[in-house]
Amino acid sequence: MSDIGAGGGDEVILDAPGFIRVYKSGRVERFLPVDFAPPSTDAAPTGVSSKDVAILPEAGVSARIYLPAAPSSGSFNGKLPVLVFFHGGGFCLGSAFDAAVHGHASRLAAAARAIVVSVEYRLAPEHPVPALYGDAWAALQWVAAHAAGQGQEPWLTAHADLGRVHVGGESAGANIAHHAAMRAGAEELGHGVKLSSLVLIHPYFLGGDSSETDEMGMALLRDLVRLWPVVCPGTSGCGYDPLINPMAQGAPNLASLGCRRVLVCVGGKDPMRGRGRLYCEKLKGSGWCGEVEDWEADGQGHGFHLSSPASAEAEAQVRVVAEFLSYG
Repeated sequence: MSDIGAGGGDEVILDAPGFIRVYKSGRVERFLPVDFAPPSTDAAPTGVSSKDVAILPEAGVSARIYLPAAPSSGSFNGKLPVLVFFHGGGFCLGSAFDAAVHGHASRLAAAARAIVVSVEYRLAPEHPVPALYGDAWAALQWVAAHAAGQGQEPWLTAHADLGRVHVGGESAGANIAHHAAMRAGAEELGHGVKLSSLVLIHPYFLGGDSSETDEMGMALLRDLVRLWPVVCPGTSGCGYDPLINPMAQGAPNLASLGCRRVLVCVGGKDPMRGRGRLYCEKLKGSGWCGEVEDWEADGQGHGFHLSSPASAEAEAQVRVVAEFLSYG
């Protein structure tokens, strides 16, 4: 970290080269611009349509919603499950409207025959954690409101099976999805809607011992540990803070997770793969009465499905998620 910023002496409190620089004054520089992809109608190759919707306009929380193509008959045979999904980016980067995230959501919607609600939540450090957990809960409540006819999104009103609502995310979005599912175990979403399952893709959990030996992986973990107190001021640290380490001693019991099924996907070369595996173990031993599945992409790193979406491993991961949701 440097003590001299580009802003005339403004102290740098975090410098992650190529990603983000945060200044003591609150100024933030992001070096990974969002490659904006517009919503589309019957987009090739999936045939999925998408559009943008407002969830909390006053806070700037919105979503892109994806509807799979209707069968050749021209109409859907029954209602479609809903997946409320959160993008990754270390809580401080990324967007639901980024081209890679947009493409992944389209593939999930097509493969799972599900409506995907990809949430554009507020980013830290301007909106420190846990603000984005509140955004996630608001998004789930927004979906649930359609069960009582209070929602105004016609795709959900006409096509959603609100008895099959799933929550999921990738990387930091998986962390957000976990906390949404935990809250669903303690509070009612309203309108009789309950979460069916939780999908964690390369979950962003820190703390505890790491078996990581790869130099690049160790460097990434060090940067993430430095990042956490910047996006979550006042934290007790990655080892003890249940927000980033839900397996920490004293963290809320995973037995209270508010869904029936969980899928955890990890990459064989992801520096955080051990935390995902431990999450599965702790969940199975917590007394939670649901079903846990795990899947590993051999030899793949963190977020490989976004950087190499056409790879065999990325396509396999999408199929695994789709099959999991089909039984939810």
